[in-house]
Amino acid sequence: MKKLTKGQKTVLVLATLPMITVGGFGGWGTYTNIVSEFGRAATAAGAVAAGEGVTLIAALVMLVLTMLGQSSPPVVRVFLWLGPLAASAMGVAVADTLTERILYALTPLGMCGAAEGVGLLARRVVVYSTDVDVEAQRRNAAVLQRIAFHRARAERHPWKWVRKVSALVAWRLMGQLGRSDATLGSALTDVQNIRIVEGANTALAAMFSSAPELPAATPRSATPAAPATPRPPRNTGPAKPATPPDADATTAQEAAPEQTVLCYEPGTPQYVVRELWLRQNHRPTESAIVDALTAAGLANSRAQAGKIRRQVEAENPALPGPRAA
Repeated sequence: MKKLTKGQKTVLVLATLPMITVGGFGGWGTYTNIVSEFGRAATAAGAVAAGEGVTLIAALVMLVLTMLGQSSPPVVRVFLWLGPLAASAMGVAVADTLTERILYALTPLGMCGAAEGVGLLARRVVVYSTDVDVEAQRRNAAVLQRIAFHRARAERHPWKWVRKVSALVAWRLMGQLGRSDATLGSALTDVQNIRIVEGANTALAAMFSSAPELPAATPRSATPAAPATPRPPRNTGPAKPATPPDADATTAQEAAPEQTVLCYEPGTPQYVVRELWLRQNHRPTESAIVDALTAAGLANSRAQAGKIRRQVEAENPALPGPRAA
């Protein structure tokens, strides 16, 4: 549970005192207005009690319930505004001129604004301390209950027009779900911030990171071919004497080194470039290599593409050359 610091408590007190002062001046203004019209202090006190007094009681009830972590009933909110409106109506009724009517009607609103302000501050203090917004939970629960009712009626009501109306009402209520919920807004903002940071990290890594070291290729010896099965000679004519092989050719074949076939790990840049090379049957361009590396989710700069192509070409001399113009 979070606790308010000394600075926060000081600011809270300094913000609450003007609200209480304004509310007191609102009640005192209504009192003096009624006294000036009727000349009886008891009547003026009763009018203040019926208007600003009800507002003060509703504000205190809402404040206590908020501090206890409970939601305020709708009747408290109604009286919080009904009391000043009643005082304004009394001021308009006893006023003699238009100017007095306007003045007497606006004077009680000071108490209403002060009560609303103090109640809102108390609610925010509870939300800050417990991370639980009871009023938002109450509104969301009421909206979810109405959505469930209208969705059920939209699916199972026997009348078609009732089903259509309930479906429209359910969609409208879905737009109100979570409105003015600070906790939900903070959670959604955290999720969005995480996604933005991940995207920025990926973009910066692709732009500013140096080219990764190329993995070493694993040589693999060529598989010896199976000996050919000799076929019986056909008796179509006299056999010709076999020409002995050229001594120089035999010597060259024996002196030729055994070529190896490299085996790249699947998913490496070398593997992707060689597969592209074999698929195109000619030496791929750097742009084609960049596109293939991008599709495989690898580093895709042109310098990286040229470096990998030169490595694959050096390690696989049997690959076809560039495409003829």
